[in-house]
Amino acid sequence: MRKASIATLAACLLVLVAASAAAQSGGYTIHVSPGQGPDPRQLPRDVADEVIRFFNAPGTIHFSGITRVPAARGIDGDVAILGGPVTVAGRISGSLHVINGDLILEPGAVIGGDILVVGGNIEGQSQVSVAGEVRSYRDVLRYRRAGDDLVYAPQRESLTRWRRHRADESTSSFVLSLGGTYNRIEGVPIVFGPRLNVRLNEGTRFLGDARLIMRTGENFSLDKGRFGYRASGEIVIGSRQSNVGVGVKTFDLVTSVEPWPLRDFEAGWASFLLHNDYRDWYRRQGWGMYAALRPSRQTTLLLEGADELDLSSVTNDPWTLFNRSRTWRDNPAVTDGRFRSLTASLHVDTRNDRTRPSSGIYLQAEFEAGQGRNITGPVGQPIVCITTPCGPPSLLDDGMLTYQRAWLDARTYLRVTPAGRLNLRLAGGGKVGGDDLPNQRRVSLGFPDPLPGYRFRQLSCGGEALPGQPALCDRAVVAQAELRTHLGFDFGPDWANDWGDDSADEQWQPLHVSGPDIVVFADAGYAWSVGNGPTQLPAGKLPALRNWLPDIGLGLDLGPLGVYVAKSVGAQSRDDLTFTVRLGRRF
Repeated sequence: MRKASIATLAACLLVLVAASAAAQSGGYTIHVSPGQGPDPRQLPRDVADEVIRFFNAPGTIHFSGITRVPAARGIDGDVAILGGPVTVAGRISGSLHVINGDLILEPGAVIGGDILVVGGNIEGQSQVSVAGEVRSYRDVLRYRRAGDDLVYAPQRESLTRWRRHRADESTSSFVLSLGGTYNRIEGVPIVFGPRLNVRLNEGTRFLGDARLIMRTGENFSLDKGRFGYRASGEIVIGSRQSNVGVGVKTFDLVTSVEPWPLRDFEAGWASFLLHNDYRDWYRRQGWGMYAALRPSRQTTLLLEGADELDLSSVTNDPWTLFNRSRTWRDNPAVTDGRFRSLTASLHVDTRNDRTRPSSGIYLQAEFEAGQGRNITGPVGQPIVCITTPCGPPSLLDDGMLTYQRAWLDARTYLRVTPAGRLNLRLAGGGKVGGDDLPNQRRVSLGFPDPLPGYRFRQLSCGGEALPGQPALCDRAVVAQAELRTHLGFDFGPDWANDWGDDSADEQWQPLHVSGPDIVVFADAGYAWSVGNGPTQLPAGKLPALRNWLPDIGLGLDLGPLGVYVAKSVGAQSRDDLTFTVRLGRRF
């Protein structure tokens, strides 16, 4: 059994006081202009108190997320709905409060009391019967959960005034931050440079951002590779809630091969504190153009074309807090070459809380068509060359690599009892056509996520026998389920979950402890190569369920920290248990 040492637990406590931001994606930032975030206005305090009293009242009936009351149905009593959109075609005998969501009233709907909507709009009011008063506020209610109740958690007043003043003005700023994931190639990337948010006319803005990246894992010099950069410019037409954007970008970045299992800040803290880098890295130099359609805050459609040079990176020796005498795992080589790609992606996020969701869905879908030229790096497992020419069959004809890849990450969050939540996730994808995938597009499965009951990259399609244990599978699929019960403990100041950042990314909140949640979970997944070999599967076939690797586990989630014990089960199960510490929720 992997046991947590005193040093490991001490490291976790250091995370709580946040003495260093070296491993967290984003880090501390000096003077950042507001971006494309939610409306910065703040709901009047008396209205916020009214909504919270109504929601917390013992007789109020609660719903979360997308809700519909059909024409043939009725609800007796007061109703509070967190999130939305909410559609009412039937009857509600009491009052209705919708929190941070839109309300759609269909003809024939009957409301026996008042209607109050905060953080949303009301549609169809003239077509229904409402016995009481109707009010709506576009300002969202800022809150945190205390068990099943809501607690008012406003933004700090100085920050609110600053955002309100600057939200509609042209701004410029200079950013200095720890921007990126701590890793064995770069150490902590320090980024600095200007940012622009220029109002061109009513409804049109220019967003510009240029950053120089100092890679502290290498010697400080002006040699090639010691510095990177990223710069972008985007024209945005529309409001902050709904808009269209067209932009161009250029970059020289160190990027992870598999960014999906652990969150960025978790991977970074594991490297900085414990000398465990669970990702592999490579360098990207090039440029791209993109167009984004954002019909709402919850949905983004993106089409992006890029032309870039991908290069393998060697392991450096950045400083870590513990285990400094250990040697870093080798950073495996990628498929070096120049790549052109066209990527279409869809992002939908209706979760009521991105850090601790209890309702809603999350969907990330991506399709990439790419072509590689001037390939010099490895493709798949090393080939023993007996006669020349020697290389992957896909490169022998024209020296080019053409591939198509797809990926899907779908999650849903369901409330099954007043204190119980059922969270489900299905993720996977990989090669869907063309030649062999370049190594930087390949996948694996194993410890610490999403199969914590198994070894690191236990499913890597031969990568476990090579230096650095590279991920070499063409495809992977994983299903995860967890049932969590909240025990009602909540500790931390009201401002603890306001970090002055309205971005859509999940954030880690070390100063606010909520829980504990008792978590029972199960995972199962499989990764494989496409082909007709003895250990491969044909392109049109999925692995049989009997081949999947399952595990089960139990955890205690305290909010900023979760501790989990997992056990592999099935034909390839291991005898020992595995112990993991996670920052925030598993997914």
